Amino acid sequence: MKRTSILLPVLLAIIAFSVFASEDGGKPEGKDEKQAGAHVGSAEFERLKALVGRWESEMPMSGGGGSEGGKGAMMTVATEYRVAANGSVIVERNFPDTPKEMISVYHDRGGKLWMTHYCAKGNQPQMSLTKATDGAIALELVEGSLDSPDESHMHSVKFTFDGEDGMSQTWTMYEGGKETMAHTMTYRRVR
Repeated sequence: MKRTSILLPVLLAIIAFSVFASEDGGKPEGKDEKQAGAHVGSAEFERLKALVGRWESEMPMSGGGGSEGGKGAMMTVATEYRVAANGSVIVERNFPDTPKEMISVYHDRGGKLWMTHYCAKGNQPQMSLTKATDGAIALELVEGSLDSPDESHMHSVKFTFDGEDGMSQTWTMYEGGKETMAHTMTYRRVR
């Protein structure tokens, strides 16, 4: 009886270790490395995986301050991408490590790209793929994913790709069932 009670925990520990250990000793997945047995998703999901890293864009500072030519002061903003959950989700951090940080999590559902956007507005709109081409991916709000469709929310996002190290995102906001703003940010990969 004692032998069984000692062997069982040891056996379970060995099984658990073998399930969670990877061939590379647990090192994080790099941009060009593939983890053995990692999830492979839809073409659109895999295209977004190629964004892993840090991206930067220039945007006008709110509150302004002028500069030459009447243009407002500009600030650099960042967006970061990483892959998690054995390659089955992509985590996007907009404005990382700031009070305005927002997180979007992309995944496949039924072979189709989906996303939940955790917005600074305090809501979590879900979007699904509406259109994809070689150079662009568009997602739009899934009906019923908000408490009220009239609340101010991000309604859609479109990615437009410019090679491996360039892209733009166009985020569209709705309130009261109507578009209130569309903002495009052009990014360059910095690492």
